[in-house]
Amino acid sequence: MARRSDDLKILATSALLLIDAMVLHEVLTRRLEKIDTLSTIRSKTNVKKSLEDNWREILKENYEPVFEIALKILENLPASPQVNEALRKLVEVAYDIASSPVLLKHDLFGRVYHQLLLGKLTKYYATYYTSIPAARLLARLLVNLPSNLNLREIPPKFDDEDLKVVDFACGSGTLLSAVYKELNLRHRLEADTPRIPELHTYLIEEDLWGFDVLQHAIHLASTTLFLHEPFQPVSRARTYALKLRAISDKEIYLGSLDFLENDKLLPTMLLTGVKTGATRISVAEKEIESESLPRFHLCIMNPPFTRSVGGNLLFGGLPSHERKVLQKKLSEILRKKGLSGIGQAGLGAVFVFLANQYLKEGGRLGLVLPKAVLMSVSWRKVREMLLDQYHIEYIISSFEGPDNWNFSENTSLSEVLLVARKLKKCEGEDNESSRYTIFVNLWKKPRNEIESIAVGSQLLEMYSNPKLFDITNSNATAVSLRLRGKKIGEAYSAKITDVDFGYLTFFAQAELNRIVALLRDGVLYLPKEGIVGNIPIASLSKFVDYIGPDVRQVHDAFKLDDTGIYNAFWGHESEKVLTIEQNSNAKLNPKSKKVKVARELYKRSGRLLIVERAWLTTYRVLSVVTTENVLSNVWWPILTTDDYAKILSVWLNSTYGLLLLLSIAEVTRGPWVKFKKDHLWNLPVLDLSKLSDEQKSELIDLYKKVPKKTFEQLPLEFSNPKVRKTIDDKLNDIILNKSVCLDDVYEMLSRDPMITGQPL
Repeated sequence: MARRSDDLKILATSALLLIDAMVLHEVLTRRLEKIDTLSTIRSKTNVKKSLEDNWREILKENYEPVFEIALKILENLPASPQVNEALRKLVEVAYDIASSPVLLKHDLFGRVYHQLLLGKLTKYYATYYTSIPAARLLARLLVNLPSNLNLREIPPKFDDEDLKVVDFACGSGTLLSAVYKELNLRHRLEADTPRIPELHTYLIEEDLWGFDVLQHAIHLASTTLFLHEPFQPVSRARTYALKLRAISDKEIYLGSLDFLENDKLLPTMLLTGVKTGATRISVAEKEIESESLPRFHLCIMNPPFTRSVGGNLLFGGLPSHERKVLQKKLSEILRKKGLSGIGQAGLGAVFVFLANQYLKEGGRLGLVLPKAVLMSVSWRKVREMLLDQYHIEYIISSFEGPDNWNFSENTSLSEVLLVARKLKKCEGEDNESSRYTIFVNLWKKPRNEIESIAVGSQLLEMYSNPKLFDITNSNATAVSLRLRGKKIGEAYSAKITDVDFGYLTFFAQAELNRIVALLRDGVLYLPKEGIVGNIPIASLSKFVDYIGPDVRQVHDAFKLDDTGIYNAFWGHESEKVLTIEQNSNAKLNPKSKKVKVARELYKRSGRLLIVERAWLTTYRVLSVVTTENVLSNVWWPILTTDDYAKILSVWLNSTYGLLLLLSIAEVTRGPWVKFKKDHLWNLPVLDLSKLSDEQKSELIDLYKKVPKKTFEQLPLEFSNPKVRKTIDDKLNDIILNKSVCLDDVYEMLSRDPMITGQPL
């Protein structure tokens, strides 16, 4: 069934490419006298032969990237009455589209293509293309933020240089098309006498550069850009289909990633459809040439995110022997550039460094990335580079549960839109204290380009004075984003002072993120009361000896065995893990030839456990204490004293401890989060060294009162807090020596999408 589904998608995409070519065919009839109109072709007996004859004629005038692949599709179709009739119907559809100037100027084919993503290509190439509203929102910020971009004249200028824009993974051209529209709009507004045809020609021929390894995607990107002004002559486009393959050990092509080594766009790098040799893939030209890539002023991109772990799908669309050659080649390049290890974050991280390499100082990045970029250990080098060389201006997250955490089509993974300006050397650290990042939490994403323009305009208004919305200021307020009078999200600002800054936008509600940000510094803030006290905070590493082995190490050295000699706490069934105190529930034995390894790993077993991953909508407790030392496959065992284990588990299951634990979480898909060892070492917890012996004794007594009490699932626990409220109230009494009402916090948590999985 899966194979049949993929076959149908391939057929549907082929039909889309044929219609695409037919539309351009009809447009070209106004310029090329030798070709028949679609109306004429439709009336002929043999539609297939007529299209083939006409497209061969068009190919004499170039236009290879569109008609070469379309002609090959036709030539591979059998000559039959059924095929002929199907082609006639496609001609009728194309004729209707070509007759509508409105449809011609919209990314119609990209919209359809996004619904036809090609099965395994989606998986292996991670071809999750940006939704059109998200693309327009990102482009609106990228083009309209304060800069030296001048759209009054043709060609447009940036810092007195001809403007250059790039997308190194352009797909069907949605992001480049969005940039085109924003540049076009600014020119119309700013120019004394707008020259739209001339602007179109420059943007297509010189300004907008796009690269991809899928030729059918470049086919659509080229046509989409061309059809923004369908009757304006264009001689070429800067859209290129690049090879991704290993022909031999010495002839290796990495697509856009070849530019990490060299800025030369070599003829041998380009895909060809009909002829062998070097080709430029453009709207109306194929020519043998070699040239150097320029340095760009704007880079907009939704890079592929296949990872080098979990089955190692890097370059997964290729045969295994080619994949290994490409992986080795990429590893060599990254090692030379001091970027070894970033492949664990996936190709997306590599593409970010590629973009940085070709972006001029003062230019801007506009990226669609997995939300893990804000916190993941594997993305750390990317964050370090961005914080060192850029001012991160906007980070936009979607909190539209249950499945709309994304900005790309055909995925429900959490993503962000990120806009960052590359600092000039003269800026250095002088203005660092004034660099605010605007965080945007969308409760409902824009549904169309008009809504994206409206949201983008509201966000641009915040840019001139972000200090007013500082989330670390207990007296500042967030901006309510609205569409047609309804609140669809919030925006606020913060200075990023920590390389792991995902906590600044973990929750959908700004006030919850403010509570977390201040609590990490030991300040207890409540929305209706302001700052109500201080809680001593320190890193978990201060109170533990070890954090035990990870899942991979446990599975590598042990096997489940009812007669095993090692204790384990296996799995996390939310309907069974209801209390803080737990017994071991499994036995382990070493695997063959792993006895010594197993012994060493078990030395890092512990009684205090913290979840390794969590589905927050169903989980009840995120930390437990076992009656004996254990290892686990989904919990981190923490080796510490018995008293500290009890106190820390009580703390971690309090509302304060939960909030701080979530502040180090890596977000995968909404409430599906992970906790990595590197972050756990630095987890902010109650500073036990600042407690008196009496306070410690009281906390141990608190543990003794709650170990077997049943917690509800987190959304229910906060809707009607019971056990957690008992812990919170006693903690307030012991640590703050006063009563603190957390009802507002409970209420916000009970409805936040990161807890409930549902929209606000």
